[in-house]
Amino acid sequence: MDESNKKQREWFIDYWVNFMKNNPDEEWSRQQNVLIDSILQSAKQWSRKEYLELKGEKHSFQ
Repeated sequence: MDESNKKQREWFIDYWVNFMKNNPDEEWSRQQNVLIDSILQSAKQWSRKEYLELKGEKHSFQ
């Protein structure tokens, strides 16, 4: 992981922790649900093979 990516991830973690501490459970839970739903929807657009190729992983399919 390069330094820029690491800093972005750390920033996001700090941001999210702060958001959870300063907002009611209902609000951050709703936000998290929107994020998870969008990730799942996005994942449905690729087959297993396409997903692994996108990630650059080797795979074997019969």
